[in-house]
Amino acid sequence: MENIQNIRSRIGTVKNIHKAATAMKLISTIKLSKMKGLPTKNIKDKIDILAETLSIILGEAKYANEIDNSHWILRKKGKDLLIVLSTDQGFCGTFKQSILNEAEKFVSGHPQIYLEIFGKKTGNLVPKVANSIERAIISRYEIKEFAIVLQKMILSYITKYDVSNVYVISGEYINVMTQLPRCRKLFPLKVKDATTFNKTEFNIPKMKLFDFVFGKYLYSLCYNIVYEHLLSELSIRVFSMDKTVRNADDITRDLTLLYNRTRQAKITQELTEIVASVDCIQ
Repeated sequence: MENIQNIRSRIGTVKNIHKAATAMKLISTIKLSKMKGLPTKNIKDKIDILAETLSIILGEAKYANEIDNSHWILRKKGKDLLIVLSTDQGFCGTFKQSILNEAEKFVSGHPQIYLEIFGKKTGNLVPKVANSIERAIISRYEIKEFAIVLQKMILSYITKYDVSNVYVISGEYINVMTQLPRCRKLFPLKVKDATTFNKTEFNIPKMKLFDFVFGKYLYSLCYNIVYEHLLSELSIRVFSMDKTVRNADDITRDLTLLYNRTRQAKITQELTEIVASVDCIQ
């Protein structure tokens, strides 16, 4: 027979888990609602327009012999840069593992790369790459700050290191129930064939204009990547906490039934012993 005190203790433990999960679900839901309320509706259209503009500017500059193959477009084959946005908080293990699996698959086909990981406890991924750095996610829900960090990192690798391609693996938000890992190639930029359209008139140097537009483009791109990744992570966490709360309710109900049955059996046993004792005395 189960011990009544042990059952009562287990019920108390499950109730505490229920309270903690409910609180975490509420916090994650509030953050998720806040993120969904950000003005990001047209950001993908903005990125496409900026990318097309950059392509035209580069095409014009190349057509006018104002630019050679450089770090902005095609360059000699060098190392690739892979940036992985993982997670360093709990309750989204499946999501995290799917991103790491995608990263390990990429690393297996690119042995000579620079690897930057945002997140902790990345398993065997870091030891597989000589040039790897593992970082904590600072100000994780301040998307603008995170996007600026990502933007500066990409610019640093492009300008200071022999990087020919830049990739980012992060979470892609499909809907509340679906979040997938996605590998994006951010660099090099595509160049429009300037011979296919009339020469565009520029009032300022083409590469000066390019640098201005490129800064806007890269920030918008990083912002969208960070936004979708954190949105995916929060959605997973809300779903996990909701599942934990429902499981705790089921366990509490089962333990309560077990407690009542055990308590009733104990009472019945004691009554039976009392009756038996009276019969013996008589």
